[in-house]
Amino acid sequence: MFGHKLAREIMVHLQREGLVLTFILCMGVCVFASDSTITFEKSSQRYKRSTTQESHEVKVNERQKRETDNSNACATPEDYVSKLNNMRDSHFFRNDLNPSISLTWSGTDGVIIALTTMTSGIAIQPSKLYRSINRGKAFSDISSQLNNDYIRKSYGMQVSPVDSTMIVLVGYDSPFSFLAQNTRLYITDDAGANFQKHTCPFQMDAATLKFHPKDKFKLLAKSQSDGVHALWLSTDFGHTWKKIQDYVPAMHWDPVNSDLLYFTFDPQHALKANSIENELYRHSISSEKSTLLAQHVHSFAVQNDFIFLSIQFTGKNTSRVMHVSKNEGHAWNAAQLPLINPEQFYSILDMSEDMVFVHVDKPLDTGYGDIYTSDERGIVYSLSLSKHLYPNTGGITDFYKVMSLNGVYITSQLGDENTVHSLISFNKGGTWQSITRPDGTNCPTTEKVCNLQIHNFFSASKHVRLPSFPLSSASTVGIILAHGNLGDGLSFSPPDVYVSVDGGYTWNQPSQLKGPHFYGIGDAGGILYAVESTSDPTNQLKFSLDEGECWHTYNFSDTPIQVTGVSAEPGEKAADVSIWGWDVHGDKSWVAMTVSFDSILGQPCGRDDYVVWTAHASNKIGSIPDVDCQLGKVTTHTRRKKGTVCRNGDQLDPTATTKACTCTTTDFLCDYGFKRDEHGNCVEDPNAQSSNRDICINDEEEVIVTHGYRKIPGDGCVGNEPKETIKLLKKSCAKANISKNDFGVDKDHFEVYTTPLIPVAFQTDINKNDYGVDKNDFQVYTHPTPKAPSTWVIVLLVIAVLTLGSMLVYVLYRKRDSLLRIRYTPLSQDNDEAPRQNGLLAGTQSVIDDDDAVIVDVTANGERDTPRNGAILSYHDDSDEDLLVT
Repeated sequence: MFGHKLAREIMVHLQREGLVLTFILCMGVCVFASDSTITFEKSSQRYKRSTTQESHEVKVNERQKRETDNSNACATPEDYVSKLNNMRDSHFFRNDLNPSISLTWSGTDGVIIALTTMTSGIAIQPSKLYRSINRGKAFSDISSQLNNDYIRKSYGMQVSPVDSTMIVLVGYDSPFSFLAQNTRLYITDDAGANFQKHTCPFQMDAATLKFHPKDKFKLLAKSQSDGVHALWLSTDFGHTWKKIQDYVPAMHWDPVNSDLLYFTFDPQHALKANSIENELYRHSISSEKSTLLAQHVHSFAVQNDFIFLSIQFTGKNTSRVMHVSKNEGHAWNAAQLPLINPEQFYSILDMSEDMVFVHVDKPLDTGYGDIYTSDERGIVYSLSLSKHLYPNTGGITDFYKVMSLNGVYITSQLGDENTVHSLISFNKGGTWQSITRPDGTNCPTTEKVCNLQIHNFFSASKHVRLPSFPLSSASTVGIILAHGNLGDGLSFSPPDVYVSVDGGYTWNQPSQLKGPHFYGIGDAGGILYAVESTSDPTNQLKFSLDEGECWHTYNFSDTPIQVTGVSAEPGEKAADVSIWGWDVHGDKSWVAMTVSFDSILGQPCGRDDYVVWTAHASNKIGSIPDVDCQLGKVTTHTRRKKGTVCRNGDQLDPTATTKACTCTTTDFLCDYGFKRDEHGNCVEDPNAQSSNRDICINDEEEVIVTHGYRKIPGDGCVGNEPKETIKLLKKSCAKANISKNDFGVDKDHFEVYTTPLIPVAFQTDINKNDYGVDKNDFQVYTHPTPKAPSTWVIVLLVIAVLTLGSMLVYVLYRKRDSLLRIRYTPLSQDNDEAPRQNGLLAGTQSVIDDDDAVIVDVTANGERDTPRNGAILSYHDDSDEDLLVT
């Protein structure tokens, strides 16, 4: 399960850097995928709205009618309807019966590549390929370059994160193509102007295709269906390939040294899932030599200049331990955290701004764990947040890094009665607090507290309809769009859209954005736009030119269409909006509607149209002091003046300027062995020495020096540092616990041990036969039917069920309001689970194209979305996997 999930999670990092635009949209629901494409699913199915949702929409319509009369404060843009009418275009993909269309932006000149496919089992037909050179206003049919070939829908169109003009199309082989020994690739390096056909000398697992993070010509991929799952390398962007090694569970590029890559090798040739017999190698492309780095490896990951290694530690009741290297595996440090049992996991939530956030799962299926944050070396960690929501099902987490303001993170915490509420941190996890509701809003009287709750991936897993997830961008300083509700916890009711323009300190709920919407950002924040997500056709585009204060409505087409999503050029700088859907009133063709706001925005902004904006100036809530300093500095950005209408374009530079502040206690984290008390001071943690956090290196008692406080990585404060409390923490070690085979690495290669290191998270690929579930179909596992009970037992059970059912109906009636709360409910995990079989290699997929698989995927903004085609998540994922979430 390592590679499939890991590929999706690492794509988050690429998307957050603005390198890749990726999402999948189904009929009325936006679902994001990790194959660098936008995919729309055509369906005649209609969503069945609940009574609660229908009544909510009726109230919304009534409220909007009343509030329209009071909107005089918002000035209507002059003659905006006629201006937009002159700048809108539509393209119908006539005579194309393929039910799936995938899109990707290519280059920086407004090129869009569109691919339609039908590859589902034996129901296949030739794919069609289209190209637009004017941001989707018109498309040319270039299907002749495919020669009537079939292209995969999932992972069928993949884009280089280094140069988006370089695209790989991966051919599709029917599941009945048992004799297939190669894979057809269609490759372009000129933004789709020309595609060339190349044949791989192996059948490629398209989900394992890895682009080099710096060298646009280098690719890695693994074979499938050949029994050896070989690792292959291309140094000319897929034109030619060379085999590196057979029996490879996982591989990663070195993100710093373009000549190096790392892979694990199974010396037993068994390719067992969760094996601890693998060996880790470093491979040099230039010398064609592989060097053994470690043995008995469970999993590994490479990020920045770190190599994280998960190894089974036989000396601690089969617990796993982690090691880390910062010099290409030449030397290692042992990881230091509570050892986890086989049912627990670690997960890296974020690694940016010189800090690592890691989630450590609690024992049993509690659905939560603790968040720890690191120092700048990724070695020493401190407790940041307890009871962090992270179920053992599918790697679902609401942890979200706000891209529009540094140091800001949003996540969910498990509360009383297993309810879920949102928290926000403005100082890299130093402190967390509730999200303040918009001014002038109130909650129902049934709520214990009234805060804003942000919906994210966990809500989607509970089938709350979320067409868009929290959205922010480095090019749009301070702006966040998100779905939410008011109350003491997340609610099942249809969420509304909330807008923040100061990085999450304050929020606004526009009356026009009641209910779920597709939304986006354009012109570096100069435009906010939204289209209602509804099961009914629509032609209304809502937009704001003043960062969400005033909203206006425009009919983007004369005839409503079934909208499946909105799209804009990566980077949120373009002023064009593409609305995708299908023509429900005509021949059901796919249709792309493009609206350009250039005519409304007018001339480029001048110097007088901008103002200096101070980040974190709203820093007045929770335990954070009322000052403009945050993370030890005052940070200022250039933003367009509120109410000014002009085009930002590329001339707006979001680069911040900073000025150092005097240090306060909020600029520091509690050092190892310390925790923050109710007054915000770091005090000694009495449980530190008994927590079994440490893995000994020298087979004897060791001493750890801790100072009480340590500065937050990236914090720029000066002077007034808190008084250190130097503490010596001792730990005793059983000499028999440490051996060369225990860790799988030579003890002579360990660096001098100084301070504890945290284990890191790894994520395995989706495997068949885990817990008796075929996870390509996600069918619920049922145990073998036991011997039928006697008749009298059945009668007694029926009576008991009827009695309990009557009581439950009464309780539900009395507690109907509280049942609208989203709660964490662990899936049952029986002791007599089906044994795991040696099926798929970790990091691979089935031969069958996973077009019908239910996959929770990653959005263009680094977040996850609901299952494709509205399917229900009904599987229990491995709880003993190491999860890497970047």
